[in-house]
Amino acid sequence: MTDREIHPPPVIVTLPSHINAANAEQATEQISTAFTPGVTIVIADLTSAVCRDRSAIRHLLKAHRKAAARGGRVRFVIRPGGPLQRITGFADIHPLLAVYPTLQQAITGRAPKPPQRACAVRRPLSPHRHL
Repeated sequence: MTDREIHPPPVIVTLPSHINAANAEQATEQISTAFTPGVTIVIADLTSAVCRDRSAIRHLLKAHRKAAARGGRVRFVIRPGGPLQRITGFADIHPLLAVYPTLQQAITGRAPKPPQRACAVRRPLSPHRHL
């Protein structure tokens, strides 16, 4: 048995370039219907999406929850610096979703290393110091 037979490749769903309240339910259905028998990972390609509607984000979360309830996973590809990334970052959504900056990273499942933040050097308080 090959690795591909054990772990089938993810299915890629390219979503429309404009996602709004009117077509967000359809985008959710596209993701859900991609979970055919044997498919465990669906990649929602949003790299060309221009979305400024928060209700659309709720629908993406709905697709994520539906997949998780069935034992599947959705990987979202969201272009760094784009409008969709600003909305999801502002809404603090990223910790809930598997978000990747490129389609290739979503396919492999390897996210880039987060940027290293410089830690402030903290000096211990002196026992003689009064607060």
